[in-house]
Amino acid sequence: MAASVSWRVDLRRAVAVSEGEIAAWRALLVRARVADPIRSDPDYLLSAAQHQAGGRDLVFALAWVTGQGPDQLAAVLPLAMPHTLWGQERIGLWQPYGTALAPVIAPACFAPVRVAVADRLRALRPRSVLVLEPMAAPEADSAVAPLRAVPQRAGIPAHSLIGVRANPAPVQVERVSEPSLVRDAVEEFLLLDAEVAAAPIIGDPSEAALVRVVTRLFAQRRQVTVALTRRDDAIVAATITLGHGAQAVLWRQVAGEAGVPERYGRRA
Repeated sequence: MAASVSWRVDLRRAVAVSEGEIAAWRALLVRARVADPIRSDPDYLLSAAQHQAGGRDLVFALAWVTGQGPDQLAAVLPLAMPHTLWGQERIGLWQPYGTALAPVIAPACFAPVRVAVADRLRALRPRSVLVLEPMAAPEADSAVAPLRAVPQRAGIPAHSLIGVRANPAPVQVERVSEPSLVRDAVEEFLLLDAEVAAAPIIGDPSEAALVRVVTRLFAQRRQVTVALTRRDDAIVAATITLGHGAQAVLWRQVAGEAGVPERYGRRA
């Protein structure tokens, strides 16, 4: 960075991030070539911060390069702030449950970003210490939480049936990506999950809200697909995929019947 460059760090709670800041955030994702652009997207991270904070005080540090034309966003750091009375002074990165996301930082900006954010936090809390170390990009599957097991429904094993060998009905897969239809498809997913999952999503209001909000926001940009697998007109499996192509993330999945070509669990 040239000597004339200066830095500005804005601290924002999730609900206070503006549309202009979201646009700059997405432009930064492209420049930084992040390993997981779907879960690093503001539609995902801001929603997760609102619905899965777990009582923590979460803020987003937006670090801007100033002094060389228009201000340019150079970093987005989700931070978990300690309690003002009994919390420690160490301020570290926050990551949504089940993920291992690296902070979004423009190339060659890690050191000045760390200094700028640390200075901004000390101005707010003089004894604070920013805990921020270089993070290696996660491997393709390292950001995926273990799948929650989906119990099989009780029934008579096929090999125990005598004289009955019914051919299974063919399955049909409907892929829903039209924004006006995604909401209903997500509700179908949640109904199936409630029927068969050991820990249904709707049993956790914050998780259910996260699923509904994230799919609604991604649907607005045509970045979500809900696949509903039917057999005999009944939905027996469903998936929610965020994004498209090589960067797509299989985000949620569930199955309620043995015999579907693939066994489904759930990704966080």
